[in-house]
Amino acid sequence: MGKLLKNRNFALLWTAVLISGIGDVLYTVGIMVTIFQTSGSALQTAGVMAATLLPIFLLSPVAGAIVDRHSRRRVMVTADLVRATLVSLLLVFTWSGQLNLWLIYLVVAGLGAMTAFYTPARMAILPAIVRRDELARANGVMSGTVQGTQAFGYILGGFLVVWVSLQALILLDLLTFLASAALISAIHLGVTERERRAQQASDVPLWQSVKDGARYLRHHELARTLVTMEWLEHVPHGVWTSALMLVFVEQALNAEPQVWGLQNGAFYTGVMLGAVLATAVSGIIMRWPGRIIIVNAFLMGLLTIVYAQTGSVTVTIVISVLYGPTFALRDVAQNTLLQTSVDEDKLGRVYSLREMGWNVVFLLSGLTYAALVDVGVPIRAIYMLAAAGYLLTAVYALSSRALRRSRIGAILEVVPGTGQ
Repeated sequence: MGKLLKNRNFALLWTAVLISGIGDVLYTVGIMVTIFQTSGSALQTAGVMAATLLPIFLLSPVAGAIVDRHSRRRVMVTADLVRATLVSLLLVFTWSGQLNLWLIYLVVAGLGAMTAFYTPARMAILPAIVRRDELARANGVMSGTVQGTQAFGYILGGFLVVWVSLQALILLDLLTFLASAALISAIHLGVTERERRAQQASDVPLWQSVKDGARYLRHHELARTLVTMEWLEHVPHGVWTSALMLVFVEQALNAEPQVWGLQNGAFYTGVMLGAVLATAVSGIIMRWPGRIIIVNAFLMGLLTIVYAQTGSVTVTIVISVLYGPTFALRDVAQNTLLQTSVDEDKLGRVYSLREMGWNVVFLLSGLTYAALVDVGVPIRAIYMLAAAGYLLTAVYALSSRALRRSRIGAILEVVPGTGQ
């Protein structure tokens, strides 16, 4: 990690992700707990997830085309500034006593809309910041940072939501967005080859750019498999919404919300440790990324079965930690495969299409699971259903010859260069 942080641009991006991530999680914890304690409804609490994910689904195709046509740095800065403005409005209404559920949904929807632009830009800018042979290590560091902030935020947020006001958490989120925008604006890349091609293609209609991205993904076997797997996996991922986990803690474990915070923190701690592991074994990931993705897909199913059947708080926390490395290794392998196999000027659109698909799947599955809880379906049965979904996704991944035989090292031999 020390070598990567000597890269000024990577250090700026890393710091921005670190700062904004902590503020975001504290804000999310405050909103989710406040709504659940007020309404007592898993479905209404899951409405926050719906307000976040629906704009991402609707805007992702256009967002990807914009990311590929304009400076990714500017896209990220603009998204941060708009998000800061939205959070400022929420803060004003909170202080004035005019805050209500629908206003929260509207602001959260605006934040989700900006995420549709920010996330693919952040993922697509990485190959322009670090050398291609360092991408697996860089993805490991970034994944560890993102999940580390989640771990710290959920553990701290589970307690702060009792000790401090919602206004304080919102104010912190506002400051982190502004700090992130300042850091990202300091990144200097010059005009890359991708941007030169994007400028030459700027006269192409936006709708045509969106269509070209979808056609490219359809004919790219490896990218298509990875994106499809991501969509399928987010059906069972729907049980890991904050609302469903809170219900599991209260109904299946008969525990307090602090345990919910500890479970989330344990998961993200595990992902952070897994990202460190991924950085250490980046050579193995480069050699066998597809096999790592397939094995870890099966492990997700097995771990979910154990989680669903246990009645021990300690065991659920241990399982939450074990999920981390499983998720992190798969995530690093998948992102590195995409970044090295997809044409750089198409990467934003591929990531956006991936985000669009998994967001709508995650939204629908999460709302469906929450509705089932509200009508009386046992929470343990829902988690067992999710376990079956993970195992089916693993079977799909195993059936892909392109994924089984993928090697990042072989890709780099065909596509040389530093990516800078």
